[in-house]
Amino acid sequence: MITRLIASVTAAIIFFTAAVAAAEEIPDEPKPIAQPEDDGQGLEFLVYHQNGVMAFAVIADHEKYFVRPIVARGKIPGLATVSQMNPPDAIATINASYFGSRGTLYGNTKIDGLTAGTTYYVRSAVGINADGSTIFARQAYHGALKFGGNELVVNGVNCERNPNTVVVYNRWNGASTGTNKFGVEIVVVDGRVENILSGAGNSHIPTDGFVVSATGDASKNFATVQIGDEMVFDEDYVNVEYTGDFNESLHIIGAGPTLVKQGEVYVTVDAEQFPDDIRVGRAPRSAFGITKYGDYIFAVVDGRQAHSKGCTLTEWARILRDNFGAVEAINLDGGGSTELIFKGSLVNSPSDGRERPVGDALNIIRR
Repeated sequence: MITRLIASVTAAIIFFTAAVAAAEEIPDEPKPIAQPEDDGQGLEFLVYHQNGVMAFAVIADHEKYFVRPIVARGKIPGLATVSQMNPPDAIATINASYFGSRGTLYGNTKIDGLTAGTTYYVRSAVGINADGSTIFARQAYHGALKFGGNELVVNGVNCERNPNTVVVYNRWNGASTGTNKFGVEIVVVDGRVENILSGAGNSHIPTDGFVVSATGDASKNFATVQIGDEMVFDEDYVNVEYTGDFNESLHIIGAGPTLVKQGEVYVTVDAEQFPDDIRVGRAPRSAFGITKYGDYIFAVVDGRQAHSKGCTLTEWARILRDNFGAVEAINLDGGGSTELIFKGSLVNSPSDGRERPVGDALNIIRR
């Protein structure tokens, strides 16, 4: 299925150094960094260097490997470098979602069947099913609490609690909510209200439940709730393209925009309302995609440096499709966050001149 394999990333580092020092020696056509040999590992490592752009890709056989998200320091919010989120059993690691200054995730994210973060935008995401298959589509998140005959829409999961909002916190947020005392918090275990705290904040999060945190006028919705009442949290990851059920996915990573759809360049930056710092100009970029065989692609392009000027989103989509074989691909967080590790080594050159702490990452791990 995959015919070109690089057994070690050492050759990539040698190639990268030589390319920066003597760009005129780089051939016109992109090619693997060494003579490929197939030893049955089901891996490819490819380098593209053309027209002042340098990009790298790891391709992994989906029958031999699986993809799993990882959050910085094991909880949200949190920040760590991609190297710090590269466990010993990971073949490759790439930065993933957009995130806030403290590490709150700005994208619909589910890990091991539990929501880790949400966004109110309709944006691109990839769902990874238990069998390793994937869904690429734009999606919307809807979460609602059902109690006492009422249904109340929540404003987010594991995110900052703003005035007059309702937020749900689960174990991905760590041991406690981290909230201030200005609100009411309802602790729910196994679908029943276990405790109600008002004017306290920073409630303990049960491992087998969640905490509902509300402020301002939103708190009034829970005025009649009592300990022992039933409270159910329903979630729906809505595939707005109707190409698969994200609710069945074990993991979800939301970022965007879409870059490649059904083998065609298909950049959805306008529809997804991205700001100019993402949508305009050339920059370092990261992407997750699949080949026509369903094999996983982790890819990055360097930018803002002498050896590589970076890509526009459309240019990046074309490289992913034409040079790395993507038939589906979404953009991940980029700029100084862009980073790819393969077999324990950092293979690209982060534009900050150092690794930037990020909120989460994706690992390729052998089955």
